[in-house]
Amino acid sequence: MATRVPTSALVEEEPPNRPITVATGVSVLLHFAVLLLIGIASVETNDTSTVPELRLHLEQEDGRDSEHDNAPATQSVAASTNTLSEESPAAIADNRSLEREPVSGAGAAAPPSAHTSSGDENAPVQAERPTRREPFTPDVTPVLATVGVSDFAAPLIEEEPQPVPQQLPIAESQQTMLTRSVLKGLRGLQDSGEEDMQLSWRHDGRPYTASITRQPAPDNTGLERLIVEVATEENGKRLRTQLQLKRLAFSHFTQLVDHWDENVQLHDDQIDGRFHSNSEIYLGYDRKVAPRFLGKVTTAAGGFTVANSLGRMRRDEIFRAGIQTRAGRISLPERFAPLSPEQGETDAEVWSFTEDTRVTFYSDGTYGWSEARKGSPEQRQAIARTQTFIIGARGKTLYVRGTVRGKVLVYSPSRIVIEGDLTYATNARSAPDSGDALGLVCDGIIEVAGPKVTGPGDLEIDAAVYARRRFVVTHELSRPSGTLRIFGSLTAGSLSATEPRYATNIEFDPRFEHLRPPGFPVTNRYEVESWDARWVAEDLPAEPPHPEVQATR
Repeated sequence: MATRVPTSALVEEEPPNRPITVATGVSVLLHFAVLLLIGIASVETNDTSTVPELRLHLEQEDGRDSEHDNAPATQSVAASTNTLSEESPAAIADNRSLEREPVSGAGAAAPPSAHTSSGDENAPVQAERPTRREPFTPDVTPVLATVGVSDFAAPLIEEEPQPVPQQLPIAESQQTMLTRSVLKGLRGLQDSGEEDMQLSWRHDGRPYTASITRQPAPDNTGLERLIVEVATEENGKRLRTQLQLKRLAFSHFTQLVDHWDENVQLHDDQIDGRFHSNSEIYLGYDRKVAPRFLGKVTTAAGGFTVANSLGRMRRDEIFRAGIQTRAGRISLPERFAPLSPEQGETDAEVWSFTEDTRVTFYSDGTYGWSEARKGSPEQRQAIARTQTFIIGARGKTLYVRGTVRGKVLVYSPSRIVIEGDLTYATNARSAPDSGDALGLVCDGIIEVAGPKVTGPGDLEIDAAVYARRRFVVTHELSRPSGTLRIFGSLTAGSLSATEPRYATNIEFDPRFEHLRPPGFPVTNRYEVESWDARWVAEDLPAEPPHPEVQATR
């Protein structure tokens, strides 16, 4: 480490009876002043590692000191070969060595040597100091630098805050208009396959545009969504709002009927969830029993018909959440393709059966299957960890019952018969995160077997049921009576009567609001999933001024 050099070490003792000339004395005093200044700077910076080592070379005039001239180099201060014990931090960082080199400018030292004697008695005392060689700057005057806390603070440049867009609530009547206009425009676009679509319309003389971005279903249990940005202009401002729509699956409806059978009445029935009919529905009630719709009811018809009644009953006693007429049809697809591209990506296992087959589900996550004829042995198969599709052949029947663990879709082009309870291994009523889901889908008929097969009393079905032609309860006149309970949904082209064998209680599975059983069919209907119902208002850019037209003579 470089330290301050004691002044006693800087001046050699003068041999007796050899006076020092005036020039030599002046030189000593000058060098002493330089060393004193460097020492003060070293103390002020508190960093002695940055003080370079100095070498002082004294010469006497005329070279008359024969003892000095003849002395060994180790006895002369100028011949000292002391070197720096530590490199400066900058030198370490740059991975460079410190070299001695001439210092240019006033008071610069002569080229270094082990022992210098110019023979000029007026030559000044020369001091050598180590300097760092910089590229392309061979002659650099040394600069003493210090590091410390400064009282000067540069002012911070703050960005101007951006104006916050104004938000305006959208009136309820305008919300209804916007929703209807967007949904109406989507009727011809839902199956186009395009990811980006544009709509435009006018209302009360004002133009509106809607930019639509499609987000396909991520897999065959997910839902397709649309991001819709609606824009218009009013009072010099551009107004825009964004809403998210989802495409409804048939499993979103607790009950949906395409064509109501005029010979069938809703009587001792309770439907907990949304209900829709594409045709007029028929009701019957008496003083003790009446149908009860606990969710919203919509119908494409102009109303409903009370086919049989005893006594009086208010409408709101039957339609607890109200009824909307002329709501538009929700068409059922002619045929269902369980593995079509619109169902989304799938990694399901698919099992196909070419004969009438009886399928029994077990709570351990397996199912057994056998040919429907008597005496056929049963084979067991595990339900896949992902999804399992059980598909029957055209003209053949699948018979189902049991306890389902996993995600399963049972599909038949012709006929499915329910022979007993179909329940989940994990009760989804008490465990909303249950991973069990069952879909029954048929282009023809789904029916409930007779009481000799199902047994008397109640029947439980945990599933989303889709019967394109008809849902049938056989032997509906048999007694004793019970209740047919469906936890999920029921969609049918038409319905048979169920009484007196069964009163019906259909309860919506809330999980189907955000997902569907594997590959379950979807509707041509969208609905708003999220919307803050606010306009974001921004000023329109000012129009450039029109050039003035000057009259000329």
